[in-house]
Amino acid sequence: MTEPAVVLDDLSMTFRTPGRDVRALDALTATVPAGAIVGLLGRNGSGKTSLLRVLAGRDPRFTGSASVYGTPVRDLGRTPGLVGWAIGGWPGARDQSLASLLRSIGRATPLLDQDRARVLMERFGLPVGGSWQKLSQGKLSAARASITLAMRAPLTLLDEPQAAMDAPSRDLLTAAIIEEQELHPRTWVISTHLIDEAAPLFERVLVLDSGRLVTDAEVDELLARWVRVEADAETLASLPHLGELDRLGARASAILPVDAVPAGPGVRTHPLTLQALAGLLPLAPKE
Repeated sequence: MTEPAVVLDDLSMTFRTPGRDVRALDALTATVPAGAIVGLLGRNGSGKTSLLRVLAGRDPRFTGSASVYGTPVRDLGRTPGLVGWAIGGWPGARDQSLASLLRSIGRATPLLDQDRARVLMERFGLPVGGSWQKLSQGKLSAARASITLAMRAPLTLLDEPQAAMDAPSRDLLTAAIIEEQELHPRTWVISTHLIDEAAPLFERVLVLDSGRLVTDAEVDELLARWVRVEADAETLASLPHLGELDRLGARASAILPVDAVPAGPGVRTHPLTLQALAGLLPLAPKE
């Protein structure tokens, strides 16, 4: 049996802030299979970045356990190159050119393909000899993603990689991830709010809400469980549904489990997008 890429067991994290404690992660237990491209979804503050920082070995303030290919995340410093990440930036990046930054990261990251990083940067129109400090926010996102993809780590983490990118750059990033997975297969965990744009990449999704794992499922399986139904409003109101009814006179639409779809004339069903469903998954079906 192939060793899983990520194993989380009762993983919790609490931040102490003035006046209150914040539960960033709440008893997460999950397994990510090797070679999967996983979407990490949830609203702002749901715990996505906290989880990625733990998986990158960047934040030790947790209880429970987390491991990457059998290595506890607390020991990742002994296995450089096992995890690649685009979380924030790199120390000293601000004062370097992209070329010098690549050389610096390459000394600490044995799998970094600097030539590949330059190719990706050129696709995004980045000046490899230019200063990191002078890049726009969108170009910074492209630079971080280019370097992280070129690290070719067995576990690659991307935190909102499309942030501030324009639409053509986001398309370039999606194509680059697909190309990388074909050239150098690995496991990916990608956090994003642009779910429908990234959805073609995802085989599986983890959905967080207030630090809790509310969904862990294959994308095809998840979308097969739910459907938007248009029917008589009173009929829909009596059935289990996610979120509120969208009413229009005597008719309404709602998201129902597929096995709860009523029969009869006037009932119409519509497939859901992952983005339309993901925001409602933290809600319990209304009876």
